[in-house]
Amino acid sequence: MAFSACLLLLQFAGVPEASAQVKGNITLYTSETLTDVQDLANAFMKQFSKTKVDIYRSGTVEVTAKLQAEMQADSIMADVLWFADMAMFEDLGAQGLLLKTYVPEARNIPDQFIYMDGMAYEARLIYQIVAYNTEKVKKPVSGWKDLLDPAYRGKVGSASALYSGATLTQVTTLAKHPNFGWDFYRKLAANDCKIVKGNGAVARNVATGEYFIGITIDFMARDLIEKGSPVAYVYQEDGAVYIPTPIGIISKTKNPELAKAFINFVLGEEGQKVLVSHGYLPLNKNIPLPQGVPSPADIKILKTDWQYLKNNRDEIRDKWGEIMGVM
Repeated sequence: MAFSACLLLLQFAGVPEASAQVKGNITLYTSETLTDVQDLANAFMKQFSKTKVDIYRSGTVEVTAKLQAEMQADSIMADVLWFADMAMFEDLGAQGLLLKTYVPEARNIPDQFIYMDGMAYEARLIYQIVAYNTEKVKKPVSGWKDLLDPAYRGKVGSASALYSGATLTQVTTLAKHPNFGWDFYRKLAANDCKIVKGNGAVARNVATGEYFIGITIDFMARDLIEKGSPVAYVYQEDGAVYIPTPIGIISKTKNPELAKAFINFVLGEEGQKVLVSHGYLPLNKNIPLPQGVPSPADIKILKTDWQYLKNNRDEIRDKWGEIMGVM
């Protein structure tokens, strides 16, 4: 372990001492579900009683647009970023806008989820999956092709790639894949797929039966199942889409120690328990998976070309919008 990492470990060793030293305010820009992020922030502020976490929350596209406007004005108001756009994080890192840091709890997560040598970290695992209403869908569901079934015409739902970073990742992934391509979306549009802004709305509409089947996020489906909704979901046999949601610190933050403490908390056992309580899959090796959820190693994943997304973001959105009839 590098000397600087050792210093950080010493800094965070002993929660009571760290809690006493960390104080002040930070602002978090995020696309994550507000209630989940607020619960996480509340748990953090309970442990670090002299701190305050202010949250700006919207869809990934709107969060990144706000951030880019502030970058152009050389007046970034965020201290911590957490949203579903890996390509954007890589671009921020390349521009020197992310603080490279090591937090002690990083030793408890797999190395592949420490991004750009510590400029960002994964917080938990989420996937875009196919969810369906068990009262409306009686045939077995296995993957993406079920969304094209004429039996569900007009009863298929998806979030918008113009709003949702997770959906933009999905579109990038499938559009470049030889088994899908843009033809998949043409067929989806032909099946009268309904478009809403976010994945949460898709999940809720599946639960009510407004949609029989739809593309959403796995933890959202699990949350509805736990609440008794007639919902089931599958990690697609032909491959789910893994959605990175990096969390990182703006290099010009006015409170780097508080920002580091927050990320350390998110990756630690207490933060991970809060996330698991909302249906997420944990990264911390000391936290067990939710009951009935497969090991991430057993989930087939479609590869995402992040460079393609970075270089063609607007073109991907525009083409998807044209095909799906959404502007």
